[in-house]
Amino acid sequence: MVESIIGIRGKDFVLLAQDANTTKYGILNMKFDTNRLFKLSEHCAMLAAGEPGDVVQFAEYVGKNIQLYKMINGIELSPYACANFTRHEMATSLRSRNSFLANLVVGGYSTNERDQNRAQLYSIDYLGAMVSTNVVAHGFCQYFALAIGDRLWKEDLSVDEALFMLQTIVNELGKRMAAYPHCVFVRIIDAKGIRVLDNMYPEKIIVTKPHEVELQTSADMMDIHS
Repeated sequence: MVESIIGIRGKDFVLLAQDANTTKYGILNMKFDTNRLFKLSEHCAMLAAGEPGDVVQFAEYVGKNIQLYKMINGIELSPYACANFTRHEMATSLRSRNSFLANLVVGGYSTNERDQNRAQLYSIDYLGAMVSTNVVAHGFCQYFALAIGDRLWKEDLSVDEALFMLQTIVNELGKRMAAYPHCVFVRIIDAKGIRVLDNMYPEKIIVTKPHEVELQTSADMMDIHS
């Protein structure tokens, strides 16, 4: 998948990022303002990447059911509960004729004071496998994001350090990927809820022009015309 979704868990926050490109055939850019984030609750959100129809249908189905649970019971589900419900629905769809091709990142901040880790981040793939992790990435970006995250992540990660890590990943995508993201949307989830941060852009690559010597042909370099 050309789409890129990234999640980073910090000390008391979760950072969610996604590229804003919509591509066709892997080489054509169709849109530059695509939103891949779906709000599940006041302190939990989900990023989804995959087949466009599957992504929208599955994400809206999960989001509406979580909101329905809150309306009926008056309880806001924790990120852990939201992730488990999402994983269950993905696994159930595999055993039917309506499976969904979508990879997900569920992150949020738990308002339950009894939780040891208030900031929670989960990775769910299209086969219904779920894992709690510190850094997660789906799409082609995972070839670079996971390695950078493994090197820079630490237990007491601050917001500035997480943003530096994310910018490093975005810069690497701009250098290494042919269909790189032109713009990355960034959100943060903490005790205050879900907030939108400034967009990120890949670092501009500057290449020096070739010298005259480099433009000579093999015949010129052998000096056979003299």
